[in-house]
Amino acid sequence: MLKRRRRKVRMNKLVKLLIGMTLTVTFLLSTAVTTPLTYATTTTLYIDPMENIFYSNTTSVGHEFMVKINVTDVTNMYAYELKILYNSTVLNGTSAVRPAGHFLEASSPTGFFVPVWTVKTENSTHDYWHVGYTLLAPETAKTGGGVLIELTFKILLAPPEEGYVSSPIYFFGVQKIADDTASPIPHDVVHGIFEYHWSPAPPPEDVPYLSVDPPITTIAAGAPVVGTGKAFFDVLVQITDADPGWWLVGAEFKLAYNNTLIDFVGIALDPWVESFGDIFLVTPTEGTRPDGLAYINTAVVLLPHDYPPSTWYNPISGNGPLVKITFEVIYQEAFPWEDESPLDLYEIKFSDNEAAPVPSEPEGDGQVIIKGFVIGRQVDVYTQYPSPYGGQGPNMPSDMFWPQKEVWLYANVTYNLWPVQNKVVAFEIRNACGELITILTAISDEDGVAMTTFRIPWPCDDPESLFGIWEVTATVDIACIVVNDTLSFHFDYLVRWVDVYTDKEEYGHCEDVKITVEYKSYAIQQRPVLITVVIHDELNYPIGYAYLNTTVGGGDMGLWCQYAYYSANFTIHVPKHAAAGIAKLYVNAYDYWPTNGGCPWVPEYAPPPEINILPEWA
Repeated sequence: MLKRRRRKVRMNKLVKLLIGMTLTVTFLLSTAVTTPLTYATTTTLYIDPMENIFYSNTTSVGHEFMVKINVTDVTNMYAYELKILYNSTVLNGTSAVRPAGHFLEASSPTGFFVPVWTVKTENSTHDYWHVGYTLLAPETAKTGGGVLIELTFKILLAPPEEGYVSSPIYFFGVQKIADDTASPIPHDVVHGIFEYHWSPAPPPEDVPYLSVDPPITTIAAGAPVVGTGKAFFDVLVQITDADPGWWLVGAEFKLAYNNTLIDFVGIALDPWVESFGDIFLVTPTEGTRPDGLAYINTAVVLLPHDYPPSTWYNPISGNGPLVKITFEVIYQEAFPWEDESPLDLYEIKFSDNEAAPVPSEPEGDGQVIIKGFVIGRQVDVYTQYPSPYGGQGPNMPSDMFWPQKEVWLYANVTYNLWPVQNKVVAFEIRNACGELITILTAISDEDGVAMTTFRIPWPCDDPESLFGIWEVTATVDIACIVVNDTLSFHFDYLVRWVDVYTDKEEYGHCEDVKITVEYKSYAIQQRPVLITVVIHDELNYPIGYAYLNTTVGGGDMGLWCQYAYYSANFTIHVPKHAAAGIAKLYVNAYDYWPTNGGCPWVPEYAPPPEINILPEWA
């Protein structure tokens, strides 16, 4: 209601003002002299729109807007000289044009004269447009009304918080309009106004949340870890979708865990969050929940960048880790025992630089899986990949392999966790159809490890028929008892195409083609992928390309048998020289650029998608 009442006061200030004036005509007019006419004072010069009101949450500094100088109910108008005042600290007058079809438009290019058309300075804070125009004989005078001028202004000054800035768009001094006898035409004027109001920005679309990384931590079966250096592991608590618009400076959380299996050791800030400024880490307090789980309670706070008063120049924003938390495994039994502990994030509170709460999305909890230690006669077969990606542990899978990749097989032979040397270990490898590919032996070394290799075949006839889950079985005789272990792995292209499509089927020259490439992979470890998209026109000329350096993988071995799906977006401009007709898109995936020794991960997407480049006359 208050804003509405203030606006009404401004309206009253902008009521029509009758100007009695003597017109001193400085324009070149028709030499014909006729008896001057008399006019009713209904003619009006007015700014359209009269009110030009903007708000900071929808309009930014630098925005340009246009007003029109109109005349209405005029008889025999032939010329004008006008001055329009504005606040030059708030607005910049960027242009004044007579639009096509304006009210005094002449019928020929030589039928008018412009004596003045410029911006002038009135004082240190105000400028004005000084514009003049007249028709020339034999042009005829105009009766009626319409647009005379279009003025464009640029906003220069932002409003103060909870306030506004303003400028008149004001008919300044004496406005002169005349008929074809050089006689003044009495008229009213209606001024305009500009206001730029502060308004709080709308809340960002992205809402932050916390998650545990990695979501699953596995202590693999093997030698006992309790009381050893291998009992310690780290997890990160990271923030995602922290939009700068939230001005987030603090995050508090509790993390619950099973303290009969693992114990809290320590916590440290991550360098990522420290890059935003001085971060205060609240000393964790420890307690026990009603459900019996232990918890730690802590917070990270971005300290003011300047003080006093407390001032922040940037918030915590983006995606990254806040803290690293170290735990220790304190309990483990013999295999096949297995147990797990949750890493349950809860009571999460975000706050902004005014100590107001910031909303959050549901958290991403973590989990710790502890497998039993192995005793007695054991053989553990695994590949060259580091733990846990190589299948370390009883019957654990390995990360994937791709065409012609060499597989290194290891078998760790132990008795009561002590290496057994000089034992002959058998390795039997079968493909996805259960067919025997090769069978090998190797002798365990002083560490109890036997090692052999083979390269996955790539026959001439239908090599992709070998894709699928392969299985390796290792056996060894330890004191007249044969023990074994198996591992499985996927054999496939590192990248598999899912779909390639564009935002539409037809494009004109100088348009942008928006392309979406969808693909998938069995990879668990991160692998580099270079996605390229090239367009050839109907004459097979390359007319544009785009690329993306990215990765696949980064998952948990618990997902080794599932495809992970990915999507990438590209934009390619259609140049003017592109031949009209059917153009084709060629999509490929490499590890690196071929000039850097890279090679394809997968055959080109086929058949190449097509788009239609329209001719100019279409």
